Amino acid sequence: MTAADDVLVSFRGVQKSYDGETLVVKDLNVEIQQGEFLTLLGPSGSGKTTGLMMLAGFETPTAGEILLAGRSINKVPPHKRDIGMVFQNYALFPHMTVAENLAFPLSVRGLNKTDIREKVKRSLAMVQLEAFASRYPAQLSGGQQQRVALARALVFEPKLVLMDEPLGALDKQLREQMQMEIKHLHKSLGLTVVYVTHDQGEALTMSDRVAVFHQGEIQQIADPQTLYEAPKNTFVANFIGENNRLNGRLFSRDGERCVVKLDRGEKVEALAVKVGQLGEPVTLSIRPERVLLNRASEACSNRFSGRVAEFVYLGDHVRVRLEVCGKTDFFVKQPIAELDPALAVGDVVPLGWHVEHVRALDPLGHE
Repeated sequence: MTAADDVLVSFRGVQKSYDGETLVVKDLNVEIQQGEFLTLLGPSGSGKTTGLMMLAGFETPTAGEILLAGRSINKVPPHKRDIGMVFQNYALFPHMTVAENLAFPLSVRGLNKTDIREKVKRSLAMVQLEAFASRYPAQLSGGQQQRVALARALVFEPKLVLMDEPLGALDKQLREQMQMEIKHLHKSLGLTVVYVTHDQGEALTMSDRVAVFHQGEIQQIADPQTLYEAPKNTFVANFIGENNRLNGRLFSRDGERCVVKLDRGEKVEALAVKVGQLGEPVTLSIRPERVLLNRASEACSNRFSGRVAEFVYLGDHVRVRLEVCGKTDFFVKQPIAELDPALAVGDVVPLGWHVEHVRALDPLGHE
């Protein structure tokens, strides 16, 4: 673990309720390191934005404490927190030029005109908008407005930058381009970023760590690869990436491994990640790219047969929908180069997966 003096933000037992009864955020305990890019990811209403708004100072915690650089900021107003903010709707002042928008946070902090000019120029260069200084927001495209909003959040060199769905309004190509730009700025400026999104692809691409929220609680917090390859529970497995689920009951357990008996009687050997007692329900999670077809499946300890139901062509790979173990929507992902061109709808093929790629988790619908 990193030393305590590298922790920039601490949430300690933070709760938030709007009506005094329901907790939107239940018990938030998380430490954010200096220079870290942490993403809060989750469906609508999971508490991720409320967590961000409490850190920004726009919401007050009902219980618990938020520390910034070691001091409590529960009672510090937003403008005194030294935090940059970027929202989805840009929140630029329409009656000010781009340069004036950038100068605003500096003038309220009392900087002199020369310093302001210098910093505005540097920030515009950083987001490649030097030529647009005298334009008004309405004269810019969505992507350019987002760049201005980003530059304005960074112009006063804050300790921390918060971003709430900042790329939600952009089209796919522009969004992917901006993801890389934000990531590069984060690295080159050594920023600490807390980012909110419901887009799992965005979270995996950009973050050092991702906190997955569900019903006001963090389900798992880890680096993107761990979240994807080693989800701790069924919610995380389903929320991050694509996932085949097979339902059964715990048949036997031997340390880290277990055998699960499916509803139709087939037995699957799996990693015992989050299982209860023998005979209790279990959900198995298998990623589509980890399922092997035909001869490739011969070395697998879990082998079954599947009937090909449909091909979904996606350019670089094909998703093959099969009927496996009584499930009609079992997917296998095959790179185009590896797909057997002779495979046709209706074919029955052997398939399998290795024990280390199937995780036995809590049954669906249980917390």
